Amino acid sequence: MTRVQALARFVEGARFQDLSEAVLQQLKIRVLDTLGVAIGALDAYPIRAIRNLTMELGGRPLSTLIGGGRTAPDRAAFFNGALSRYLDFMDSYLAESETNHPSDNMGAVLAAAEMRGASGADFPTALAVAYQVHTRLSEIEYCACGVLV
Repeated sequence: MTRVQALARFVEGARFQDLSEAVLQQLKIRVLDTLGVAIGALDAYPIRAIRNLTMELGGRPLSTLIGGGRTAPDRAAFFNGALSRYLDFMDSYLAESETNHPSDNMGAVLAAAEMRGASGADFPTALAVAYQVHTRLSEIEYCACGVLV
């Protein structure tokens, strides 16, 4: 089985009941942290510019913008992701060769979950999967030719 197949099997098999209490507690902390950072960034000039662009582009209002309003899921993911990233106070994952921010996934997961009418169990499951995929991909090594090793 290739790494991609194993990753797909993991994602497809993820279930809420498989999340431990410790994982759920950490997800709650990270969701609250990410939302707090996002709210703190609402009045920043670049964020206002992104919001104006998002509103100008329009789109089916299937997903909510943090701070109010609705737009297409891809635009909500972009805007909400920018909000959570702008102040740069989010979580950090220290992989061997890089530092990254798994909470960057929340904007996209939130928009997709809302668009699909996800349940209260679906959202944390999807977020946990996104965090796992994100952190595992940061641990994969590449050879000089760009191929996974």
